[in-house]
Amino acid sequence: TSQHGRLAKIDDEGVSFTSHLDGSLHRFTPERSVEIQHALAADIFFAFDECTAPTEPYEYQKKAMERTHRWAERSLKAHRQRLSVGSCKPQAIFGIAQGGQFDDLRKISAKTIAEMGFDGFGLGGSFSKKYGNDSLQSALEMLKELPPEMPVHGLGIGEPGDILAAISAGADIFD
Repeated sequence: TSQHGRLAKIDDEGVSFTSHLDGSLHRFTPERSVEIQHALAADIFFAFDECTAPTEPYEYQKKAMERTHRWAERSLKAHRQRLSVGSCKPQAIFGIAQGGQFDDLRKISAKTIAEMGFDGFGLGGSFSKKYGNDSLQSALEMLKELPPEMPVHGLGIGEPGDILAAISAGADIFD
């Protein structure tokens, strides 16, 4: 179990957090996340994942990556079940790889997510120069593990130069 700040608690089943607005307790699991995203009826949504701080050590990044893979499987299963009973409009679910600032973990995670059968890939990670000038390049290396036809969404890539670098590496859409 990890503590992220004072408001959230992460365990293998999901995340519990206390609202900063009213102190109420909330619980999210991969299944609950899919349920909410289906209700929102977005055309594209993302599997539940644990986005770690880039300063977390290797051992924790590996544990969070493995948890993200288990949550990705649960997210896919919940999504497919909802689609099979016709309880929602067709939506695309994208998987997200993890691994922090560790290239070996990012590579393993991208390959694992790519093999799960997602409709696309969410390229996440820290792109801040604060954590090293090559952090974006390191994240873009993950794209080599994906099938070339898999759509890639750059999550939170905002600097013009970073967007251009991501496009050249294969990213298709951005937020």
